Amino acid sequence: MNSLDAFEKRLRDETATVEQEIQLHNQQLEALNQRLQGLRRAAELLESEKAAVVELLQTGTANGGSILRQMPSAPSARQPKAVTNSKPIASRTQGDRITQSSRSNGRPRPNARGASRDGGLTRVDMIAAVLRRHPRRPVRELIALLNKEYRWKTTESAVTGHLYTRRDKFVHTPPDRATNRPVTWSAK
Repeated sequence: MNSLDAFEKRLRDETATVEQEIQLHNQQLEALNQRLQGLRRAAELLESEKAAVVELLQTGTANGGSILRQMPSAPSARQPKAVTNSKPIASRTQGDRITQSSRSNGRPRPNARGASRDGGLTRVDMIAAVLRRHPRRPVRELIALLNKEYRWKTTESAVTGHLYTRRDKFVHTPPDRATNRPVTWSAK
């Protein structure tokens, strides 16, 4: 009977080991499910409202695991909005022009045309820089270069609009219909 007792003890030990492994995997599964819920919530917040990015930035990761604070299960669009100032914004000079944002937090944002005054890169500047590095390019190649260098996914009509309206910065070759060569653009 001694061998049966040893076999029974070995079975109990093996069973305990397997149960511990199952418990460990269940804990890992629970942690991964929480992380998945957090990621889904992050995607939902990004789609619903740009102001929710603040909430996402408060959710951090450490050592590969996520540190989640209690997030409401309802989308942020259903939550009560912050009270905004109902007084109109005073007019300012054209250089400091502020337009009211459609975001829910009510903070004004600078006008997009004023971005270059703040040291930002405008789309015309991006086009000019690409054409200085790669002169005599047709519009489709220019779009590919803009996407590659600046991650600007644009359309042909948007780029040609900038090119034709800024004759002070860009020049083009006449199209050659005999050889089916398209218009090429260069920076001045």
